[in-house]
Parts: sequence; structure tokens; C-alpha cells
Amino acid sequence: MRLNRGKNLKIRLMAGLIFAFLLVLFVVFSLKGMVEVYKLRLERQTLNKEISVIKKSNKKMSKRIYELRYNKQYIANLAREELNMIKKGEIVFKFIGQKGKNTDKTSIKSKP
Repeated sequence: MRLNRGKNLKIRLMAGLIFAFLLVLFVVFSLKGMVEVYKLRLERQTLNKEISVIKKSNKKMSKRIYELRYNKQYIANLAREELNMIKKGEIVFKFIGQKGKNTDKTSIKSKP
């Protein structure tokens, strides 16, 4: 009987050690997996935000391309604002700001 108890105790001890080892392995690898999943979710959120910003930018650019292709008034306004161009017969008024600062406020008036 004593031999059976000693053998039983060894088997139980060995089973307990194996269970404890497997439990430790599960916890370690499970935590690493959880950390990786969390990192990947954060990365996905960041990428989704970038995608929405790029989509908005693309929409604005598409609208501008359309205007540049088909809207002559838009092109004329753009030429006036960005290139300081005027049509024949227009008069340009420039207003100088306070204390000699040049604010270059421009007003365009067409001659009748």
C-alpha cells in the first residue's frame, strides 16, 4: 500500500506541475496575443482616420478639377486672386493699411 501512495503522490505532483506549466504558457502567450490585438486595433483606427482625411482631400481636388475644366468664371476669378491679373478695361484700387503697413486690399471695378 505504501508503494501505491508514493506512486499516486508522484503522479499527482507530475500532473499538477504539467497543469501549472501549461497554465503559465497559456497566460504568457495569451497576454502577448492580447497586446498585439490591441496594437493592431489602434493602428486600424489611425489608418481609418487617415483614409477619411484623404477622401475629403480627394473630394475637394475633384471639385477643383471639375471647376478648372468646365467653369470659365472660376478660372477668371482664380487668375485675379492668385496671379493678380485683370481684364481689359478694369481699374484696380489698392488700399494701404494703417501706419504705413501695406495690407494690399484690392478692389476691382469695371469701366462701364
